[in-house]
Amino acid sequence: MSKLALAGALGLLLFFTYLTAIRPAYQFAYALCLLFLLAWAWPRLAIRGMRLTRRLDPGTPTVGESFEETFEVTRHGRMPSPWVEIRDLSQIPDYQPGRVIAGSSEPVRWKARGVYRRRGWMAFGPTSLRVREPFGLFDREKRLTQRTSILVYPRIRAIPDLSTPSSQQAGTSSSLGNWADYPPETGGVRDYVTGDSFGRIHWPLSTKHQRLMSKTFEQPLTTDLWILLDLDRGVHFGEGEESTVEYAVSLAASMAAQVHSRGRQVGLIANDSRGTILEPHRAVRQDRMILEYLAVAQADGRTALAKTLAWDKIRRLPRRAIAVITPSADPTWVQMLQAVRGRRATLIVFYLDVASFGGPDQNPSFDLGQDVDLYVVRRGDDFGRLVRTRDAIRIA
Repeated sequence: MSKLALAGALGLLLFFTYLTAIRPAYQFAYALCLLFLLAWAWPRLAIRGMRLTRRLDPGTPTVGESFEETFEVTRHGRMPSPWVEIRDLSQIPDYQPGRVIAGSSEPVRWKARGVYRRRGWMAFGPTSLRVREPFGLFDREKRLTQRTSILVYPRIRAIPDLSTPSSQQAGTSSSLGNWADYPPETGGVRDYVTGDSFGRIHWPLSTKHQRLMSKTFEQPLTTDLWILLDLDRGVHFGEGEESTVEYAVSLAASMAAQVHSRGRQVGLIANDSRGTILEPHRAVRQDRMILEYLAVAQADGRTALAKTLAWDKIRRLPRRAIAVITPSADPTWVQMLQAVRGRRATLIVFYLDVASFGGPDQNPSFDLGQDVDLYVVRRGDDFGRLVRTRDAIRIA
């Protein structure tokens, strides 16, 4: 029986009672009024004692990993709650952990499992808690605004060994430069020690402290590999996980993880809307910094890969180990890549075939040369089985 039907029946009964003055009709009318009032007050009183908590151990999730969330509903108070609906309002794809329970004096717990389907910030919450009385006439809803925000990192997959030899580490190979190629940087000051050259004395601080202070020097951080990530919005195709931008971001994250796992440095340059450049930094973990950027990176750039200012920076690098990730078949960026070629350059190219992602057939025909490691990536490819090509080939 709906609220409107009950109210209508109650009104007719009161009118009939007024006309007939029959005693049982009065009793029946009073009982219905009491029922109506009780049904209205029940959920309002019951929901005051309802508490909901949800717990999630975030860790460092990546796309494709599963997660488990724990829900617990407790009731404080004497008003029973025979029908309680918990509904998750997060709108996370393929995840709806809500359920209907009977609120009891004992806590009710359950676990819900899901899979991280996309990278970036993901919010768990808010949550809706709705209580209904036994007659099914009235209910009361409480919205819990608590949210748990988690940053989901890109999918990291096994990729071919980039085979960056240990001789490319700074200071171990004369052909690729040594520490002398990098001018020292001032790292701090200390008290003067006998034997320090006058060139190391920091005269302004010495004057301020009334004693000699010497400068300390540190070698600048160098980068064993630079990743050049093409985020020009005009060259990417596909949707969701099966898109060129997701494959490109996953490739960049996988390459960075491989290089960092060997104790080496990696930098990243992207032609997004901000012109991002991530260089090694002593104060932060560069691997985490790159992953955090890739987690939220979007193909929102308006500058073609060939026109980005990154090439000017690459030309000035004392050692050039460069990995280009792009779905662009524009031969202009190939010319820019050839311009930085040299005995100190190690060049790797991951070309994303947009035709396999639903884009136009670009019929790429550029020749990268024998000294470039080329990988052609198509939709559905296993990154670990990509075949490296060192010969001069015509991509078809």
